[in-house]
Amino acid sequence: MDFFYLNKDLRENSQNPVFTIHNRSFKYGDGFFESIRILNGKVLFWDKHYERLLSSLNILQLNIGNASLSLIEEQLHTLILKNNITDGGRARITFYREGEGMYAPQINNANYIIEAYPLENNLFELNKKGLLVDIYSDFKKPLNKLSNIKTNNCLTYVLASVHKNNKQLDDCILLNDNGNIAEATSSNLFIVVNGTLYTPPLSEGCLNGVMRKVLLENAKANGINVYEKELKPSDLLGADELFITSTVRGINWVGFYKNRRYFNNVSKKLIDILNSMATTN
Repeated sequence: MDFFYLNKDLRENSQNPVFTIHNRSFKYGDGFFESIRILNGKVLFWDKHYERLLSSLNILQLNIGNASLSLIEEQLHTLILKNNITDGGRARITFYREGEGMYAPQINNANYIIEAYPLENNLFELNKKGLLVDIYSDFKKPLNKLSNIKTNNCLTYVLASVHKNNKQLDDCILLNDNGNIAEATSSNLFIVVNGTLYTPPLSEGCLNGVMRKVLLENAKANGINVYEKELKPSDLLGADELFITSTVRGINWVGFYKNRRYFNNVSKKLIDILNSMATTN
């Protein structure tokens, strides 16, 4: 990355600090972020990111002053050009509450940072080897609106990822406070049963993922039924396929969970649909 935005200022990447020890995101996780996929040098699914950004700002009671999400979109396009991202890439927009104070903030204005990086792959690519996953149950996701957005407090995901590394897994599946399936460490989760897709509803504490929403809106139009449904760990063993979705990676299929082995027929079809959509929009 050669350049990034701090609010309205385009800055060259350097060792100069962007914020101080008083930063509220550093101290309290007071903010949120948005991950965005770039394909052919263009932002994908901005309308859905825009919608989630508005929701996140509202839930955390943040305002962006005289900036706007339309301005941020323009800055993102400028940054893609400045960082010479002509094919695949990923961007991240991080918002954090301005000012100091303890838990009670002094003001509710937000600062933001926009980053953009190239990726090796332009199109979405399905992983060649199926992922090895297991349940992580030490800490569970609560059932509230904060669970649906990407807050800057990611300790549950961090600790689940530490567990993943310690157990030599590719990913972990998180449970909610009711012991039902919520999601994976950085992805939403779908199962396939008799050709039909099932994924937990937002009320189960999963992230309101952009790729999740893309599949919910487009699977049926391509001959695949999809339903939001409460899922229990036992449902994983009864599934024909299991895959996880994220904005940047697209779709990753799971090959192994406990003594169950999965294949990827539906996952292959969906990745083709996804690439077709991405290159024609």
